[in-house]
Amino acid sequence: MSDVGATSAEAGAPTPSAPVRRTRAALRTIPAYADFGAELHARSGIYCPVVQFAGGRRLWVVCAAVVAVAVLVPTVSRVDARYDSSDSLWANAMRSASGWQKPYDFAIFLTAGHDVLDGRDPYPDRQELARDVGSPYAYPPLLALLVVPLTALPEHAASTYVPGVLWTLLLLAATAGALALVGVRDWRCYPIALLAPVTLEPVEFGAIGPLLLLLLAVAWKYRDRTGAAGAAAGGAVVLKLFLWPVFVWLAVTRRLRAAVVGVAAALALALASWAAIGFDGLRGYPHLLDRLSQLEARNSYSAYAVARAVGLPGRAAQVLVVAAGLALLVLAWRAARDRRRSVVEQDRLSLTFALAAALVLTPILWLHYLVLLLLPIALARPRLSALWFVPLALTVFEALDWYRGWPRGDGKALASVAVLVAVVFVSSLRGRATPGRDAQAASAGA
Repeated sequence: MSDVGATSAEAGAPTPSAPVRRTRAALRTIPAYADFGAELHARSGIYCPVVQFAGGRRLWVVCAAVVAVAVLVPTVSRVDARYDSSDSLWANAMRSASGWQKPYDFAIFLTAGHDVLDGRDPYPDRQELARDVGSPYAYPPLLALLVVPLTALPEHAASTYVPGVLWTLLLLAATAGALALVGVRDWRCYPIALLAPVTLEPVEFGAIGPLLLLLLAVAWKYRDRTGAAGAAAGGAVVLKLFLWPVFVWLAVTRRLRAAVVGVAAALALALASWAAIGFDGLRGYPHLLDRLSQLEARNSYSAYAVARAVGLPGRAAQVLVVAAGLALLVLAWRAARDRRRSVVEQDRLSLTFALAAALVLTPILWLHYLVLLLLPIALARPRLSALWFVPLALTVFEALDWYRGWPRGDGKALASVAVLVAVVFVSSLRGRATPGRDAQAASAGA
């Protein structure tokens, strides 16, 4: 007798018939056989019809869900945007998702893509920087090349900004994919994460934070595969240089080859993308970054801006920030060698410290960077807990008028965000995966 029949019999219920028992057993084993079949086919090329059928059904369900989301997101966003004309984060995010407005950052990326496609230099020259920086394209050419396919789309169709809608769907998919890769299996975490202000910020502006989150999740999931981990980390760093502590994480967790591959991948991607545009803007690129840091560092949410807001002079603030970042990297090294913990916990804590160091050391920090907070939250709490609700505090801060795109040294805005980030990291470092299902989820990809 099967386990189902035995359990029912022990409870005094009628024993299911043999066909019912066989059907229930088959339904329980479909996901396992599908995963086994995919691994078997990848390693040996052996084809299993039953496994292919099970995997095919799952694929169709996933595809149907993707299509449904692709239709519902802009539709629901448009309905909401029609009746909400406020300047709130939610309203602006809905207008971007519905295609009623151009996401600010994405419009800059798309313009750079058009420039690259037409053979123009996407970067401002020194004379332009001396007059008025404005909002120039400040990423390596790789991002402009990645958005070039979107330049082939009509910009507007039925009063909808088509490239922006597709970009928004990509950002939401990247966020959900990142959570799935790091082992989040509790469905309740997904709507909370996708509707949190830290996710709505990239949606409003079309910022690349969710793509960085996805690359970091890939680096975590495949951290024991030198090529995959190195390539993912290198891709993240070439898009946002402040994430270089991820290389330190790979090195201190005894994955030196992956760290070397990551550095090589970042250099190769940067040079290849610049070669593709004839090295336009390469000579003036360091000056562009330096100029932006001078103008925006103190006006952003960076640790440097916080230090200046409490009265420290510029040089002292820089020294303090560097010291704090280095201290966090030392803690990442110590966590990676804490023999009292499991290897998975060593990796998780070390990555959390490295990500904290990245956010402390970056000279410019905007609110859409904070989508990266979902990574330590997901690793520490793969099932729903109070920690998932902490980023929602930004909604309260907005109601209190502490939530600003440009804080410009405002003490309340800087303090509220700094406290939120600190709470997330401290709670993530204290929050260890519990035995059982949570521990299995937290070790996904190990």
